[in-house]
Amino acid sequence: MNFFGHAAVASWSDPAGGALLGAMLPDFAGMCGAHLAPAADEAIERGIAMHYRADSVFHPLPVVLGLMRELSARLDTAGCARGPSRAVSHIGTELLLDGVLVADATYRAAYEVALAADPAGIRWREDDGAARFAVLLSRLRAHGVPDDLRSIDSICTRLARVLGSRPRLAPSADDLRIIRGALTAQQPRVAVAAEAVMRGMRAGLAPVPE
Repeated sequence: MNFFGHAAVASWSDPAGGALLGAMLPDFAGMCGAHLAPAADEAIERGIAMHYRADSVFHPLPVVLGLMRELSARLDTAGCARGPSRAVSHIGTELLLDGVLVADATYRAAYEVALAADPAGIRWREDDGAARFAVLLSRLRAHGVPDDLRSIDSICTRLARVLGSRPRLAPSADDLRIIRGALTAQQPRVAVAAEAVMRGMRAGLAPVPE
């Protein structure tokens, strides 16, 4: 699950700004190249815990695994290199899902509340972690809700940026052409399956009756 999806899921149970921001923080930490330390803010810490719980439910969902297998098959059949194919089948599916979820007004509002939250309670393992995150947060706030994730070209640009620095995963120009075609074909499948994904998330995160 990608960062916008994490904010969406967290909004079901904990709409506090700090918790919503915390739910996205592990992804944001990776984006700014820093490592989280235990937060000084209780709401942020709750959100971080929710992030990992949500991932533990999301990744084994049969509908999610099916979507990832479908995308992987499209990429492999078209001749995408193995490294980029495996990465894109996972990350690409998550980005396509976010592209569906951004249309929901409630989730959009939750994301905006999250970005407006005070980040003072976040702690980092690196001395410059706070500065790195401040730059990222400023950029995210300026960008607003990531409506660009509805666009296959924008998703491809993100994938090229994320994977480009990793030699085994970096897509070539031919790979990117294949990836664009596979994502275009897969986008309607994810749009149809998104409701089932979120139902599975609600069921998996529901409290177990005592």
